[in-house]
Amino acid sequence: MDPGLAGGLRDWLEDVLSPAVAGLPSDAVPVRVTKEAVNQVLACEAHHLARKSEPRVVTAELARGTLVDALFRQWVTVGVVGDPWADALAGIECDGDATIIDFVGGLEGDARRRLVEEVRAHAASIASAWPASNPSWLARTQERLSVPLAGGRLVLSGVVDLAFGAPCAGRASVCLVELKSGGRRLEHRGDLHFYALLETLRSGAPPFRIATYYSRSGELDAEHVGEDVLLGALHRTLAGAERLCRLACGAEPARTPNPLCAWCSELPRCAPGQERAQSAIPRVAGDPTTDDPKWDGYEHGEDEVGQ
Repeated sequence: MDPGLAGGLRDWLEDVLSPAVAGLPSDAVPVRVTKEAVNQVLACEAHHLARKSEPRVVTAELARGTLVDALFRQWVTVGVVGDPWADALAGIECDGDATIIDFVGGLEGDARRRLVEEVRAHAASIASAWPASNPSWLARTQERLSVPLAGGRLVLSGVVDLAFGAPCAGRASVCLVELKSGGRRLEHRGDLHFYALLETLRSGAPPFRIATYYSRSGELDAEHVGEDVLLGALHRTLAGAERLCRLACGAEPARTPNPLCAWCSELPRCAPGQERAQSAIPRVAGDPTTDDPKWDGYEHGEDEVGQ
């Protein structure tokens, strides 16, 4: 791959985003561009703003994803899981995620038993399908990726579940892995492409491989990172960042009907959304064919993973 690619991508971002950043108020906080923010603002700007002002709603699916994340970190770093339920709870307690702890503590009867059984099943799947890490792999969980642009007025950021290998500007030497406890979705590729772009900008070389690991089935969806992946991620990031900057300047958000309209708190004030919601087929919470606690960045936002 072209050794000057990373610098060219950064220059491209800086040049195209310069007018949008210039319009920001001088006292504005940096605009944070995350995979969740890009997903949301490209789907509907009004929904994105509504989500920012809403308190986080914890569901059994979200709790499951957070608990399985904790177990995956333990397996990768220690190589042992004792009692999956106890270890998962200890992991989120160490993270200090009070909303998940309170939700789990309030579960009773069948709801609690189902969640315990799901967590144990995911732990067994991880232990049987995921190899114990070799120290030479330099495995790092919850790897933070941060790329400031325009003098720090705009920041591309994310937290990837697992990274292997030491960053090297001269060659592709890192593998990035995202864990999903729900079903497989096309959108997961876009999230990984965003992380590949961040790693390329941060270290000067792209990751040699990116992958999504599905703990329910044990599948590993791996992909080589070529220039087409990085250019696609760049164009999508540019589109999202420009919208985020425009909204940060106080612009009226565009309203774009989409499958999330029925769950949007802005729906009572949104005529296009009301029309869309009347004809939409709702997603069924808990349905394994449609449910995923990290679905497209909406159900498992950046605050859940500490970004």
